[in-house]
Amino acid sequence: MKNSVEILSPGPNCWKTKKIIKSIERFFEENSIEAEFRVINTIDDFVKYRTWILPTIIINNEIVARGYRPSNNKILSSIKK
Repeated sequence: MKNSVEILSPGPNCWKTKKIIKSIERFFEENSIEAEFRVINTIDDFVKYRTWILPTIIINNEIVARGYRPSNNKILSSIKK
């Protein structure tokens, strides 16, 4: 089963969002973990997750970080085994 990684971002060209995605994707690849990545940048989704701190990282519907890349341990605790 694939893990869902959603990144709430001000836009697809945000340099901080790109940097975080690249780092998390590399972590998933190095650990052979399947994941589907999606950048979200709509006001409705910001309201849904009740956050204005961007980028916000959501793994399997759990917010794991707001404004920074989560630690590897935090990512591992949020993934589906």
